[in-house]
Amino acid sequence: MRKLTMVAFSVLLTVLLAGNVMAYTYYPPTYEEADADSGLTYTYQDDESDDASGGWKYEIHRMGYSYDDENLYFSMVTGMPQDGRLDRGAMINSGDLYINVGGSLSDGYTGTGTDATYASGDVYGLALTSHSGDMNNDMAGSHSAYTSGYKDDGYTWAPVTEGNLYSDAIFSTGVYEGYRDDDTVGDDPFGDANNSPVHIAQYGGDMGSQGGVSWNQINSTTYEVTATIALDALGLQGGGAFEFWWTMECGNDSAWIAGNVNAPSGSETPEPGTMALLGFGLLGLACYTRKFRKN
Repeated sequence: MRKLTMVAFSVLLTVLLAGNVMAYTYYPPTYEEADADSGLTYTYQDDESDDASGGWKYEIHRMGYSYDDENLYFSMVTGMPQDGRLDRGAMINSGDLYINVGGSLSDGYTGTGTDATYASGDVYGLALTSHSGDMNNDMAGSHSAYTSGYKDDGYTWAPVTEGNLYSDAIFSTGVYEGYRDDDTVGDDPFGDANNSPVHIAQYGGDMGSQGGVSWNQINSTTYEVTATIALDALGLQGGGAFEFWWTMECGNDSAWIAGNVNAPSGSETPEPGTMALLGFGLLGLACYTRKFRKN
């Protein structure tokens, strides 16, 4: 009986451990690194090495952020140049920066097709290049897997300007978005194979220039991308959580980082209980003052 009990316990333990392994999701740890030029300290997260389809040309190495009292700063190292890469006669463009304030892209979408919106947070797009018109149609017929031709994805594709921030942004999800393919990944309501946010395809409002985008070549294979966004434009002047996501048009690699802007020192809103105590204190002081005057 004791032996049978031990066997049963061993089986249960194995199942529990297996369940934990299956449920475990790995996220690379963040680390801090000071930038001597700006005096800022960035929080970085490394992307997995050699995971990009197509090799170093499409690799994202790391992504990070920093902030001060006025701005949120974005930094990324990638093998993709700002003007994209020519592949088999078609231009693979670099994407725009997806910013979610107070939510997460991983929460998915509500609605379907062009009526779909992001399920959580306020979504902004920072244009890392200037572009207009359907950015997906230049890939039509260039890939043997998509022989049925290009289809209109239904977005407005209004012009965007490099360095400008756009509110209520909806992102195209890459070159595969424009093809009649039955392969649907995840809960992307627009279908097809790449459901990472790539280009700003439509938006609610143009919030203007945010302070510039730079795409500096570090060496022959890598570029450092930096950008600035005003905290008040994102509603983060009082602090709050946000996410950055970026991928190039082909979706060969994608990276994201979640961060939090701490509330400025001295700007914290007092708790309701504190306000109540303050009110009672002032009321008591007023009563004491009236009593003192009567005496």
